[in-house]
Order: sequence, then C-alpha cells, then structure tokens
Amino acid sequence: MQLISYLKQSKNLLAFSAGIDSTALFFMLRDFDIEFDIAIVDYGVREQSILEVEYAKELAATYDKKCYSTKAPHFSSNFEANARKFRYDFFGQIIKAKGYDTLVMAHQLNDQLEWMLMRLCKGAGACEMVGFDSISSKDGYKIVRPLLNYSKNELLEYLHKNSIK
Repeated sequence: MQLISYLKQSKNLLAFSAGIDSTALFFMLRDFDIEFDIAIVDYGVREQSILEVEYAKELAATYDKKCYSTKAPHFSSNFEANARKFRYDFFGQIIKAKGYDTLVMAHQLNDQLEWMLMRLCKGAGACEMVGFDSISSKDGYKIVRPLLNYSKNELLEYLHKNSIK
C-alpha cells in the first residue's frame, strides 16, 4: 500500500517492453488509478520489436498516455551492459525534460532470483547478493519496482484473468 500511495502522488514514467511484466504493470497501475506515461526502447535485435513499439503506442493512444520511444544503435559488444546504459540514459533524458519524479519498472520475483543467481555464479559475497530495492534513487529521481513480490506466473495469470493481450 505504501508504494501505491507514493505513486499516486508522483509524476510517473513506466519503463515498458510490451512483455508480460510491463503489460501487467501497465494495467495494474490503471486498476489503482495511478497516473503514468510510458517509454519503450527498440533494440532491433528481434523481428517482433517493431510490433512491440506499435503495441506500446496503441496502448498509450487507447488509454490517453504519452508514449516515448527510441531505437537503440547496434551494440557490437557487451550488449547487456550497453543496452542497460542506453535504456537508463533514455529514461533519464525523458524524466529530466518532462519533469517526471519516478521511473516505474516491472522487475518481478523471477528477476530478483535471477539477479541473485547471477551474482552467486560470479562469486559474490552476502552483501553483494542483495537484489533490487522496491524504491531506490538515481540521478535525481526515484525508481519504483512494485512487482518484486509477484512471480511471472502470477502476472501471466492476471493477464489471462483480465483478457489482456
């Protein structure tokens, strides 16, 4: 409930991918009457990425949201790190230019477990094993992750139950 109250008082930008997690979060935010707009990055590495951007724009138009999109450059090496930096830079530029307070991200329980496993495989100690915080700060704005207690299966069930694409 604390996150809901916080988000209701903030100007929010949802990091959207058109996947299960961010689509479920899109509709959950609507269920709680939380105002937000969306931003999506097209990495151009999968054929369906163009369709995902179109879906984001369609949702935004249908539900009276702003939709910011960009196409990432080709990353010849270190894709994950470069894509993450590009994505956060893009979100940060929008947040600064448009006056958003909060970046809402759809990280969920499975992401948290994956992060911990990845850190463990790299030999991380107990302090380094800590996953995502539900609220954190970055470059003058807050990052909120309201789905950390939900599994991907629970989010998929929510989408099916509500007949959401």
